[in-house]
Amino acid sequence: MRVALVLCVAAACGKGSGSAPPPPPKHDAEVTTVSATQVQLAPRPLGLPELSAYQWRKRAGQPAFKTARKAEGREDWAAVVAACKEALAADPGHLDASWLLAAGLGKLGKTSELVEPLAQAVAGDFGKWGQASLELPALQSFLATPTGEAWRRRVEEDRSAYLEALTHVTIVEADGELYALDATTTRWHRVTRTGGAVVGALPAPGAREFAYVTRQGAKGKRELAIGLADLRTGRTTRPIPLGTLGPVSVVYSAKAPIGFFVGTGSPKLTWRAVGTSTLDALPPKTARPPGRRLEVQGKSARLHALPVTGVIADWDDQSLASAMRISSSNKVVNVPSPGLIDGNTVVWSADRSHLAFIAQLQPDSTCTPGAARAAAYTADAATGVVTLLYTPVIEATKIDKGLSVEWLSDRTLLVGSRDGVTIVGLDGQRSPLVGATDLVTPHPRPRCTPAPDDDAISPDDPEPEAAAGGGSGSTMVGPP
Repeated sequence: MRVALVLCVAAACGKGSGSAPPPPPKHDAEVTTVSATQVQLAPRPLGLPELSAYQWRKRAGQPAFKTARKAEGREDWAAVVAACKEALAADPGHLDASWLLAAGLGKLGKTSELVEPLAQAVAGDFGKWGQASLELPALQSFLATPTGEAWRRRVEEDRSAYLEALTHVTIVEADGELYALDATTTRWHRVTRTGGAVVGALPAPGAREFAYVTRQGAKGKRELAIGLADLRTGRTTRPIPLGTLGPVSVVYSAKAPIGFFVGTGSPKLTWRAVGTSTLDALPPKTARPPGRRLEVQGKSARLHALPVTGVIADWDDQSLASAMRISSSNKVVNVPSPGLIDGNTVVWSADRSHLAFIAQLQPDSTCTPGAARAAAYTADAATGVVTLLYTPVIEATKIDKGLSVEWLSDRTLLVGSRDGVTIVGLDGQRSPLVGATDLVTPHPRPRCTPAPDDDAISPDDPEPEAAAGGGSGSTMVGPP
């Protein structure tokens, strides 16, 4: 996904990702009386400053929060409030606890006390709790007060700011979840909330909406599911179960009928249109819609992006070629032999002055631990000159799982590897994007023999977030 992000992000990348994030700044209620009937609530920064700040389930407040959830199930709201306060004392950044505390205070009629935890939760994850704060039954008595009216106005103003922020973001993966980095403020926003079970995603042209595939269900009974995220509206739909571990194929068609489609079944795929809450059947014998597609099997995803506009090559059945030609300049691009260009990774910069791509190194040899199997390159569209951009350093006991590459700006790229995401400039500068573990674009697996079998589903995979919630009446159930 293309965004314009200044390299000052690198300054934020110097922090260690293993440490707990700093607690959010203390805010008072920030309620200003304008008149006897008019109240204003001050705005707060939306999103969180670091990806690690979203990991409250792994921090000290989680045990008390689990106690609060059990009390919620009993509708013991006094116990809910007490346990949530205990959770926040241990971890002031536990947004689930902030949200549940606000709901519990609303249930107890303590509407004057709930503004602070409510504002903290909604500002931290507006996509989940912004609209939900206007609809939750537990907050209706609060919303009927002058401060509640001010809260409604605050949400509408924040909604505009949130959607504006989503116009200049880049999407990355962090521990099986998708997040958006605001290129202006360098703050992070959650896009998916699956408990770390996202397998892959397929952006539409322009990268303003995408389909994502996740695994969900009880341990040992994981099935693939598909959801939609639309950055134009800020809405992410709940994943719709597909009833299979794969293979499934996801396609975005830019031709009528426009939209995302998913194919499931064997030996021949049955295609359905992906809606916000349903999968709509297509006429029998519908062929695969044209367009880029994502193939998913279990925990493995592969992008099929050929053909690439403005690029000509004799791609083999693995989408590899020893050289490619740039149509605009008629220049030939190749890499040192025996490297092969992976056509599914070829991407233009926004100004179309450069191509970026991944080349597989020694593609027909065995999978040797510790050996780099792929490298990232750029090519000047006018001259055809190729520059080696990034070669991973592989631990002696690890097998290279490949690279992925996306443009961040016309002069800056993101390179995803098994070690995370690196910001790389055309001038050679590089820095880690702290907390990000991968790009949306999946890694093409380097071809070698035998192929490593490391995509099996682990029995200790994290449960999806929905599994931690209550029933349909739970205060924790909001938009995903």
